[in-house]
Amino acid sequence: MKIAQVLLVAAVLAVTASSADAQIGISAGVNFASVNATVDGADVSTDGRTGFNGGVFVGKGSLIGFMGGLYYSQKGFSVSGENVNLDYLEVPLMFRVKFLMLRGYAGPNLAFELSCKGDPILNGASLSCDETESFDFGWKIGVGGTILLFNLDVAYIWGTTDIWKDPEGSVKNQVIQVNLGLGM
Repeated sequence: MKIAQVLLVAAVLAVTASSADAQIGISAGVNFASVNATVDGADVSTDGRTGFNGGVFVGKGSLIGFMGGLYYSQKGFSVSGENVNLDYLEVPLMFRVKFLMLRGYAGPNLAFELSCKGDPILNGASLSCDETESFDFGWKIGVGGTILLFNLDVAYIWGTTDIWKDPEGSVKNQVIQVNLGLGM
């Protein structure tokens, strides 16, 4: 089911990119990832993970339009010296507003888990990578600019779904992204 969903989104992006006023390109950058974690109602202190993100994007429309993409994205956190590395295939689907060289965008961010490494203990609750959710829904909001063919973007993604199947707690992704891109 997950592969079919990704292929459907890729087909929509390809059709969008085929129109005359579409911009397509590549983008890569750094993720400053963390989580909002609670167990039995108590906040859990965690450290973030700095990781890579990169992929392809497509934009359509002049003043108001659409922006989407397909990205590999490293997220995760550490707690009590245990690193948790979560890697995702992300599909952001956003509305975009452009003014001169600047743009703002917002919309849903669909993330499909590719891998998980690490088995943390949060306030006495032991979590296993075997118990992670394969899909993470979130929202992405960002700003960027374009000079010639080069793009610079800064975005924030906040996950709205728990990434661990644990009825006693909640662990949700939070990511700040800084990307450089090349578009046509």
